[in-house]
Amino acid sequence: MFESIVRFFRREPKAEGGGRPLIDSSRPKLGLALSSGGARGLAHVGVLQVLEENGIEIHAIAGSSMGAYVGALWAAGFSGKRLGELAAEMQDKRTLWKLADPIMPPVKGLFRGAKAKAHLERSLGEMKFEDLERELFIVTLDIESRERVVMSTGKLSDAVHASCAMPGVIAPVLLNGRYCVDGGVVDPVPVGVLRKYAHVDKVIAVSVVPTFADVDSGACKRRIEEPRSFFRRAMHGINQRVNVMAPGNAMDTFRQSIRAAQIRIAHDSVKGADLCLRPQHFFAAWHDYSNFQRFIEAGRKVAEENLDAIRELIGERQTHEIQSDNMVGERVA
Repeated sequence: MFESIVRFFRREPKAEGGGRPLIDSSRPKLGLALSSGGARGLAHVGVLQVLEENGIEIHAIAGSSMGAYVGALWAAGFSGKRLGELAAEMQDKRTLWKLADPIMPPVKGLFRGAKAKAHLERSLGEMKFEDLERELFIVTLDIESRERVVMSTGKLSDAVHASCAMPGVIAPVLLNGRYCVDGGVVDPVPVGVLRKYAHVDKVIAVSVVPTFADVDSGACKRRIEEPRSFFRRAMHGINQRVNVMAPGNAMDTFRQSIRAAQIRIAHDSVKGADLCLRPQHFFAAWHDYSNFQRFIEAGRKVAEENLDAIRELIGERQTHEIQSDNMVGERVA
């Protein structure tokens, strides 16, 4: 029943005898690499909305962390509009707290992530990669062997859970005998995954990871405002002493260090794409889902600005000059 409902929302005919959808084989096939980035990754929703509205077909998706979350839902048949509605549901902090399942004592992580996975399964159910009409690849990291693990079979919610398991925050996920954590640690923009495993001709990367220019401009610098009232100053002081995730404390320092390392990895990864879409970067906390609309609009804006470049990749005629600044590949040193 669930799979029938999902197919109803899909935008393309199903091939005779099952399998992949019928496609226009005369055009290059596009792959979409969706980056990690916490709440900022909701920009992927905006990009997908613009692609849908302009009839641009995506044949394969690879995602890490938040990119895996958004990519899995979209590949399962949820439209860009519906993804925006799901994002709106997460803006209330009380909703996020309902998904918290603390580990006591927190030796493997602060949370198990089981409630978040159960929340995802309300949308995906028992759906598997094999049920999809598009190729989907989800990236995670085997924390013991240090290997990048690319999931393309099995239950979708299991793979997304593992890919979103932020080290130290979410406990490692046992998946096929491996203890896996956040895919963004090892491959924040999985362009190479599409090049290696997907049946695509061109790859578009969508990266919300800051660039070197963002760092140099100070866009990544945290702006800390001192609480004004006596009560808020007191609570701020208490929080700094008891909350390991408070700014400057152990988990925050660990997480920020990972984010800094991702900048270099992402810089190198997007060189393998034919086009890289970079939504405007502005400072926001990784869990700032209250800014969902601003993130989505940033994704829409960069996709709309590069529609001609995207159309050129699939051989469609341009209507005006391409914005070449985001074209990558061999032209990037």
